[in-house]
Amino acid sequence: MMDYSLLISIEVVEFLERLPARNRRALRNIIEAIGKEPVGRSDAADYDDTGRRLEVTITGDFAITYWIDDADRHVKILDIHSADR
Repeated sequence: MMDYSLLISIEVVEFLERLPARNRRALRNIIEAIGKEPVGRSDAADYDDTGRRLEVTITGDFAITYWIDDADRHVKILDIHSADR
Protein backbone atom coordinates (compact mmCIF):
# COMPACT_ATOMS: atom_id res chain seq x y z
CA MET A 1 0.00 0.00 0.00
CA MET A 2 1.19 3.50 -0.81
CA ASP A 3 1.70 6.11 1.86
CA TYR A 4 -0.16 9.13 0.44
CA SER A 5 -2.15 11.88 2.13
CA LEU A 6 -5.56 12.60 0.61
CA LEU A 7 -6.36 16.26 -0.11
CA ILE A 8 -9.77 17.36 -1.39
CA SER A 9 -10.58 20.76 -2.88
CA ILE A 10 -13.28 22.82 -1.19
CA GLU A 11 -15.25 22.86 -4.47
CA VAL A 12 -15.41 19.06 -4.34
CA VAL A 13 -16.58 19.16 -0.72
CA GLU A 14 -19.29 21.69 -1.62
CA PHE A 15 -20.39 19.56 -4.60
CA LEU A 16 -20.66 16.47 -2.39
CA GLU A 17 -22.69 18.36 0.22
CA ARG A 18 -25.38 19.09 -2.39
CA LEU A 19 -25.83 15.43 -3.35
CA PRO A 20 -28.27 12.94 -1.82
CA ALA A 21 -26.76 10.86 0.99
CA ARG A 22 -26.69 7.71 -1.16
CA ASN A 23 -24.47 9.43 -3.76
CA ARG A 24 -22.27 11.05 -1.10
CA ARG A 25 -21.55 7.69 0.52
CA ALA A 26 -20.71 6.00 -2.77
CA LEU A 27 -18.41 8.83 -3.85
CA ARG A 28 -16.76 8.99 -0.45
CA ASN A 29 -15.96 5.28 -0.67
CA ILE A 30 -14.36 5.74 -4.10
CA ILE A 31 -12.41 8.81 -2.94
CA GLU A 32 -11.11 6.90 0.07
CA ALA A 33 -10.07 3.99 -2.18
CA ILE A 34 -8.25 6.39 -4.53
CA GLY A 35 -6.47 7.91 -1.53
CA LYS A 36 -5.32 4.52 -0.26
CA GLU A 37 -4.13 3.20 -3.61
CA PRO A 38 -4.20 5.85 -6.36
CA VAL A 39 -2.13 4.06 -8.99
CA GLY A 40 -4.11 1.93 -11.42
CA ARG A 41 -7.57 3.32 -10.56
CA SER A 42 -7.81 5.73 -13.46
CA ASP A 43 -10.19 5.16 -16.37
CA ALA A 44 -8.70 8.01 -18.42
CA ALA A 45 -6.07 10.71 -18.34
CA ASP A 46 -6.35 14.42 -18.93
CA TYR A 47 -3.83 17.24 -18.71
CA ASP A 48 -4.08 20.63 -17.02
CA ASP A 49 -2.91 23.94 -18.48
CA THR A 50 0.66 23.28 -17.33
CA GLY A 51 0.80 19.84 -18.94
CA ARG A 52 0.49 17.97 -15.64
CA ARG A 53 -1.17 14.58 -16.00
CA LEU A 54 -4.52 14.29 -14.24
CA GLU A 55 -6.25 10.99 -13.61
CA VAL A 56 -9.99 10.54 -14.19
CA THR A 57 -12.02 7.78 -12.54
CA ILE A 58 -15.60 7.19 -13.68
CA THR A 59 -17.97 5.88 -11.04
CA GLY A 60 -21.68 5.68 -11.76
CA ASP A 61 -22.81 9.03 -13.14
CA PHE A 62 -19.73 10.90 -11.93
CA ALA A 63 -16.17 11.58 -13.02
CA ILE A 64 -13.54 12.22 -10.34
CA THR A 65 -10.41 14.09 -11.43
CA TYR A 66 -7.29 13.84 -9.30
CA TRP A 67 -3.56 14.34 -9.37
CA ILE A 68 -1.04 11.94 -7.86
CA ASP A 69 1.67 14.22 -6.45
CA ASP A 70 4.54 11.79 -5.91
CA ALA A 71 6.93 14.51 -4.76
CA ASP A 72 4.70 15.50 -1.81
CA ARG A 73 3.10 12.05 -1.42
CA HIS A 74 -0.38 13.54 -1.88
CA VAL A 75 -3.42 12.49 -3.86
CA LYS A 76 -5.26 15.67 -4.70
CA ILE A 77 -8.95 15.34 -5.58
CA LEU A 78 -9.50 18.34 -7.84
CA ASP A 79 -12.96 17.95 -9.35
CA ILE A 80 -16.12 15.85 -9.43
CA HIS A 81 -18.70 16.39 -12.14
CA SER A 82 -21.31 14.57 -14.18
CA ALA A 83 -19.60 11.91 -16.28
CA ASP A 84 -21.47 13.06 -19.40
CA ARG A 85 -20.06 16.58 -19.21
